[in-house]
Amino acid sequence: MALTNRIQSPLATLIPFITPEEAAALAYPPDALPGARDVETFYGTMRVYEWGPVGGEKVLFVHGDATPSLVFSKIAQGLVDSGYRVMLFDLWGRGYSDTPLGCRHDVRLFASQILYALTSSPIPWMGDGNRFSIVAFSLGGPISLAFTCVYPKAIQSLVLLGPAGLLRTLPEGYEDQLMHHPELAPSPESIREKVREILEVAPSGPALNTKLDQGRAIPLEMGPSRVEKSFDMGAILQWQFDHHRGHVRSFQDTVRYGPSRGREDLWGEVCDIIAGRTERDSALRGSKLLIFFGRDDGIVIGNETTEDILKLLPPAHLHVEYLPGGHGFPYPNSEKITQTILSVWSS
Repeated sequence: MALTNRIQSPLATLIPFITPEEAAALAYPPDALPGARDVETFYGTMRVYEWGPVGGEKVLFVHGDATPSLVFSKIAQGLVDSGYRVMLFDLWGRGYSDTPLGCRHDVRLFASQILYALTSSPIPWMGDGNRFSIVAFSLGGPISLAFTCVYPKAIQSLVLLGPAGLLRTLPEGYEDQLMHHPELAPSPESIREKVREILEVAPSGPALNTKLDQGRAIPLEMGPSRVEKSFDMGAILQWQFDHHRGHVRSFQDTVRYGPSRGREDLWGEVCDIIAGRTERDSALRGSKLLIFFGRDDGIVIGNETTEDILKLLPPAHLHVEYLPGGHGFPYPNSEKITQTILSVWSS
């Protein structure tokens, strides 16, 4: 049973109080992807999705600090169509996962969340020779590296999309005093406004006709059998800002304590594993680190990050691809990313 020191997600604070038709029309509907389950943990309830052939090679997806797991929906389905088993989950304070209170939103909190997701599966993902690959975006990069440092034998390969952890300059607004010293804020609304500016969302989206005295028990639907629908990432950010009561708190705390930059320790340890300098029985030994960058990404700048990675990893172990777009490049380039992943893994 989850501890009560948390802010519940829209699964508890919104969905029971709107009609099924309204829920289905949300930018992030509660049954958006196949294989949904809600996992009770010590930190709160988290949303996990898992589908694909039971016997297929396994792939875990870890998203970034803003857009929840739907950013991977098309890539995940593309891998399922090629025989892989996939798992996605919403990080704390995003999507349909609660916001834990009384703890820092740092790399340890998020990396340990991976364990909760994996152990909630009906099939083994770790131990007894079981391994899986990770596809991670933005802040999900250093979160996944931290997990790999502790469990190197569990990881088959790594694919990173616009990965954080080595940023030379933080995004605009991330160094604002309110983000690092919220106790100095004149009001909670001032922090909310600063987060709104960073996320570039509207002050408030369309209101829903919530009937707070008519809450319904919502059975968890399995959702579609495959991903056919396209999602609007900008609308999802707006929905999350409007309806996840803990999102602002979690986002602010992640900016304050998260692993956006200065994590050469995590990068270095994983690069040592890939280069064969440590953990000689890890499947990552001798592998290629596949990284995608957006050509116009002003947050994770490809040439700077590549230069810093090459200080840690021999060029023979690095495969870099550039795709059109800014930091939000993964979703519109899902097909190309999927094709490249399959090609690199098959070789």
